[in-house]
Formats: sequence, C-alpha cells, structure tokens
Amino acid sequence: MKNNIIKKAGLYIRTSTDNQQDSIQLQRQELRNYCQSKGWVVHEDYVDFGFSGKNTERPAFQNMMRDAKEGKFDILLVTKIDRFARSIIDCLVNVEKLESYSVSFAATGQPIDTSSAMGKLTLQIMASFAEFERSIINERMTAGRKAAEKRGVVCHRPRKDIPKKKLEELVGKGLSANACGKFFEVTTSTITHRLVEYGYVYENGKWVEK
Repeated sequence: MKNNIIKKAGLYIRTSTDNQQDSIQLQRQELRNYCQSKGWVVHEDYVDFGFSGKNTERPAFQNMMRDAKEGKFDILLVTKIDRFARSIIDCLVNVEKLESYSVSFAATGQPIDTSSAMGKLTLQIMASFAEFERSIINERMTAGRKAAEKRGVVCHRPRKDIPKKKLEELVGKGLSANACGKFFEVTTSTITHRLVEYGYVYENGKWVEK
C-alpha cells in the first residue's frame, strides 16, 4: 500500500454461540481501537454468531472472503487467530488466499501481521502449536471413548430429530439458537448447523431465511 493512501480494514468477529453479545462487543471494540490507532478506516464488520471455527462454512466468513477477492479492503483484522480458523490448514490456506488478493492479515491480540516476514513466521508457529494441542486433546478423547466402548458404554448419540416447522416457529418468535437448543435439549451448535441446513443466515442479531 502506498504511504499516502489510508488502509481499509475488514473486521472478522466470531463466537461459538449466539448469546455471547459481550464477546462480540469486546472483539469489535478492540479491532476498532486498533484501526483508530493506525489511522485506518473500517470497511465492514463480518460477524458470525454461533459458529464453530472448526471449518470455514460460516456465512460472514464466506462474505468476507468474497469481498477480499473483490478488493473491498486492504487488511483483515481479528483479535486472535482462533477466531479466524481453528485448523492450521484452514488458517494458512485462507491467509494465502487473502495474500493472493493483496489483502494482509493481522491479529490484534497476537504478534501476527502478514505484511512482514516475521509476522508470517509467527503465524505459522502459533497455528502449528494450536493444531498440535488440539490433536493431543482429540487423541485423549478418542482413547477415552474407545476404552468406554469396550466397557459397553454408548458414547455417541444418533442425530437428534428437530422438526423444521417447530424450529422455524421458534426462530420466527425471535428466540436465539441458544434458547432453541434448550427447548429441543440439544447444543447451540446443533441448532445453528440445522438452521444453516434449512437455509437460514444470522443477520442483524437474528436468524432470517435466505
């Protein structure tokens, strides 16, 4: 970027459940403060409510990547890399995509900024350690599950039946995914994934049909 041009920043914000409004506001404020300190302008907030970072099938994430490809902003900001992606492969692949669009990537709460060689190296090291830690946890969980199954313990549950009509009725009344999860006695992530399957997106603080 030329020195006399003000950077436009895209802000990516994510929570695992859609009732973490405080987390959303804290992330947004941290990112906006960072932009203000740098003299950058905010192009748009890309907010995914109630979506895990395990994959990139998130509405706001996909919108953000499309806008990056179209050159609508110069740098993507997150507070921490696990808000962007939980998998090292997803993280590095999508950072590479951003760079191919001439968009830098930075985490305000970590020493990561892909506009510098050191920032790129730091990103790779931290993503590798994060992936390693999750692999160890998954291995332990898998071993524990296998041991339990040998003892005759059932460790998996069949897909929960969530009637589409009833779920749409609750969402239409303004209930959050967290509240719907309590109604159907399932996790919030189960509800968010089912809503996405049914063609819903989370916009302006509520679930709406595409």
